[in-house]
Amino acid sequence: YSTGKGSPSVIFESGGASWSLDWNLVQTEVAKFTSVSSYDRAGFGWSDAGPKPRTSEQIVTELHNLLTNAEIKKPYILVGASFGGHTARLFSKKFPDEVAGVILLDARHEAINSKMPPAWKKLETAGKGMYQVMLLASRLGALTLLGKLAGEKAAPSIVMKLPPEIRPMYLEVGFQPKYFQSNLDELAASGESDRQLSTTGLLGNIPLTVIRHGIPDLFASMPVEQAEQAETVWQELQKDLAKQSSNSQMLVGEKSGHG
Repeated sequence: YSTGKGSPSVIFESGGASWSLDWNLVQTEVAKFTSVSSYDRAGFGWSDAGPKPRTSEQIVTELHNLLTNAEIKKPYILVGASFGGHTARLFSKKFPDEVAGVILLDARHEAINSKMPPAWKKLETAGKGMYQVMLLASRLGALTLLGKLAGEKAAPSIVMKLPPEIRPMYLEVGFQPKYFQSNLDELAASGESDRQLSTTGLLGNIPLTVIRHGIPDLFASMPVEQAEQAETVWQELQKDLAKQSSNSQMLVGEKSGHG
């Protein structure tokens, strides 16, 4: 979905469990000063499911093919949120001549699983369990029924921030069985994706901006002591991400949590 005019072209890469319509409010603003595109990774939104394993390398290959076939004007500024940061960094390393800059929005770091307290693993396991339950519910039609009964009240909070004409589309397209299966597939390959990033190397002098969260909501469900430890680790890893380029800056979204 491409809007705006100008160069360089901004490309949004969604985080885990996220897709193109999540960028709507941001894309509307960025389109006022340059060309900007959002898209759905395989299995999300309007996209068909893709070949497995759903690693970052596979996602980069598909994104590069998409941008080439769609004739999106180079160079690109790649904006990677959370897990999407892997894509932005790996793409930039593979195709440096096509990249004008990278913006990492509270991005995942490849060392996260080895640094986090035990509750982090439990958090990820709980997430997988939720997707498995939701996958079953969506296949049985329970989510469709819930949507009809509760309407927008059953939707994630982001939906109510979107323009009214987009909300029904978000609910209809966003939560198909393939969405939950694709989340599970990306989670299953996350360890390999982390490994791929650990061998990628630095970005040289590609302009890099790291924007980290200011509100520590990502670990709210953890025991307090482990949540504090996890927050410290996350912020230290954000600082390490800023070292990936010799031409970088760090910003803090003081009023923003992870999402």
